[in-house]
Formats: sequence, C-alpha cells, structure tokens
Amino acid sequence: MRVQIGKTSAARPEPLIWLEAGLGGSMRSWNLTFPILCRAFYCARSTRSPILHPDEDAEVTWQSLVAEMQAGGEKTAHHLGATFDNPLPIVLVGHSYGAMLVRVWAAWLLKSPAPSRVRPVGIVQIDPSFEGNCEGASPLYQEMERKILTWLYRGAAREQPSFYMAWQDLQEIDLLDRQLPQLVISAAHRRNSKTWQGLTSFARAIDARLVRADSARHLLQVFDPVTVASQIIEFTARASEGLENKDF
Repeated sequence: MRVQIGKTSAARPEPLIWLEAGLGGSMRSWNLTFPILCRAFYCARSTRSPILHPDEDAEVTWQSLVAEMQAGGEKTAHHLGATFDNPLPIVLVGHSYGAMLVRVWAAWLLKSPAPSRVRPVGIVQIDPSFEGNCEGASPLYQEMERKILTWLYRGAAREQPSFYMAWQDLQEIDLLDRQLPQLVISAAHRRNSKTWQGLTSFARAIDARLVRADSARHLLQVFDPVTVASQIIEFTARASEGLENKDF
C-alpha cells in the first residue's frame, strides 16, 4: 500500500481524515477533494497493493485488503507521532467498495484486544456498496465483468472477486455500525428508484445521516467534489468537537 499525507499550516492534526477508494481505485480518484480537505484537517489517501501491482497472481480477499489498510494506518499514525497509549483519532472515508472496507476496518479496531495507534471516531460512506444490495448477484455477470476488467484494468480485476465475497460474507458479520457516528453521501438517485430506497433503508439501519449530492454520477468525489469535501469537513469538525467535550 502507498499512502500520501496532506496537511497545511491551517489544518488541524486531529482527527486525521483517511480516504479509501472504491474497487480498482487509487489515491488519484481523490485529486479534486484532497486539497480542499487538507486545508481543514490532516488527510491521508491510499492506493492498495492490487492497484500498484496489477500483474501479480496472489489471491486478494477483503480480509487481506483490510489487513493492508490496518498496517498502512498504523504506519501513518506512528509517523504522525501517535502511540498505543495515545492513539490517533481518525475519520474513515470510503467510496463505493471502499466504504465496505473502512466499515470492516473500524469494526476490527473496535473488536480487537490488540493495542493500536489508530482510533476510529467516525465513518463517511460515499455512494457506498453495502451487503445485501443485490449488486452483481448473477455468477455469469461477475464472470463477464471480470473478463472485461482483465482486458481494461487488471488492478480492478484482481480486486473484483474480493468485492463479491465481501458483499456476501458481511451479511453474516456484525460490523458494530451503531458504535460510531456515520454519514452516507448518496449520488442524486431518483427518489423513487430502488437504489435510493435501498440506501435510505441502509442508512436508517446503521443510524447514519443520509445526504444527497447534486451529481448523479457514482464517482462523486470527482463530479461533485465541493459537496463531498464540505460534508466530510463538517462531519470531521463535529467529531473533533466530540473529542474535546468527552473524555475518550
């Protein structure tokens, strides 16, 4: 995993905003939102190893991706001066498949008895994929999709099976969603569409605030960066206030 840390003289060091791209995405997918976020808070964005090494043959699972994110988070927190006794508060932001991954990472941190330099204080999901939403339910669809991705973008093809495993497996795992404040930023889906209804039900189930962006495009951080960045900053500011007002 490759991680880039961004900060400005005016940025607040805590909580750190961590940006995780969707299926096959890299840190470049945040190019328009990253500079805005760095004016307000320290920010980190990552590119996962299957994207960095698309021609490798090692199996990729959602567990291996989350383990990689955890290792990257620990290294980043250590670099920023965090310790096991004084862990770094972090707001986890994920787009699409990345939203599923940051939820698993947060749950792992909350459940694990092992010490960590990272402490999740909130989650932002951008037009998220989530378990049970019937994405690519057909095995034939999945196979055709993977063949197309292999031809177009091998990094995404490497991650694709792990997405469908997560979509299935996470229905059986308690991700402790209600233990952290959450924000869901949805694309401008038609309000009577199945997608919007599904996102509404999902947000309600995890007790998340749901915001509808101006753009109907899935890659919201590219096509509606102002809405995405402003909502993340507002959410992180509230998390920061919570840290100041509570004895964590």
